[in-house]
Amino acid sequence: MLIRRKVEEIPPEQLNRFVEVQQQFRKWATEWYLSGFKTPIPEKNPLKYFARELRYALAIVPTNGLKRDKWNVPLPFNTQLRLSNERDKSRGVLIDLPQEEVRIRKWGGGTITIRLKKSSIKWIKERVEEGGRPVLVMAWVGRVRRSNIATFNVALTFAREVRPIEPHYILAVDLNGLHNGVVWGVVEKGRITKRKVERPDLVKVGRLQKEISRLDELCTKKGEPYCRQAVAAESRLRRLLRQFIDDVAKEVVEVAVKKKAAIVVDAPKDRSMRKIKQSRYNPQKKLYLDVGRLKKRIKQLAEWYGVPYSETRLYSTICPRCETKMEGLPSRKMRCPKCGFVAPRDKMPLIWAAKRFSELTSSFSSSAIALAVF
Repeated sequence: MLIRRKVEEIPPEQLNRFVEVQQQFRKWATEWYLSGFKTPIPEKNPLKYFARELRYALAIVPTNGLKRDKWNVPLPFNTQLRLSNERDKSRGVLIDLPQEEVRIRKWGGGTITIRLKKSSIKWIKERVEEGGRPVLVMAWVGRVRRSNIATFNVALTFAREVRPIEPHYILAVDLNGLHNGVVWGVVEKGRITKRKVERPDLVKVGRLQKEISRLDELCTKKGEPYCRQAVAAESRLRRLLRQFIDDVAKEVVEVAVKKKAAIVVDAPKDRSMRKIKQSRYNPQKKLYLDVGRLKKRIKQLAEWYGVPYSETRLYSTICPRCETKMEGLPSRKMRCPKCGFVAPRDKMPLIWAAKRFSELTSSFSSSAIALAVF
């Protein structure tokens, strides 16, 4: 869970010191990364503390590595959750639910206190009720994309032990451009028992895109307040798409849990999506191509609830009967030139999942208890 606050809410002296420590740690972390993780750990705190915690953090949360020859890693903290009147164990971050606050310590500049919103408290309590516990906190100062707005960010990571369910069904998900729809369906022993296509509110997205274009043009010609309004409109658009992604991922995993189904996702490779984004593809539709967040969200929720998850190719243009390359017809339908098989393109991956049902279900054989991270 990400807690984000405006930097103006942090005392100036603490904010400046935090940024200074962040820069120093990122400099060491970049050298450590480039040396193949052989650069010695700093001798003094707080950098020594963060270096040790980073080793633990990398075992829990994957890293994106260098960007422009720099590793912009957040500051990692060990943490404690206080539910009632438990003794303070003096860890880097104390999540204090009775006081409804998070206290950030051990960074070399005192204690930074962040008030928790009701929604954050609810999220934490839900994870605890599910058997989760906080294992890591990451904090950093950064800027919001395409703006000069700086924020203080705190990311809470919870983990729990979970035994994967034994799947009786396959829930296949076909991820493509979001404007074409996220297609998912439940497959049982060679037949499709449930199918659904979900799309974001394309009308609302279109209106916001027009508003952003108008404000960007005014920003270029007249400056403020239009630049600030353009950033705000773009934030609303991102929130709209994020909410759609979160809702779809939650629904898919809830159905999988209820049906005791394994989730099989067919998503385009990141490299192919980058090529499309860099091409002359319609600029208004490029934002729909970011399906990586949805794939990541489905995987994260699946692991947390013990739903077996895998990624495999489920064809949308190959005939499931004779495996011949199919031809496109109007209204997003596909036809096989060899055997004459016709089906909606959106349904093709589900038909392939039904065809490969035995193969797909047999690939999920582990029942060992695993550590799930949220």
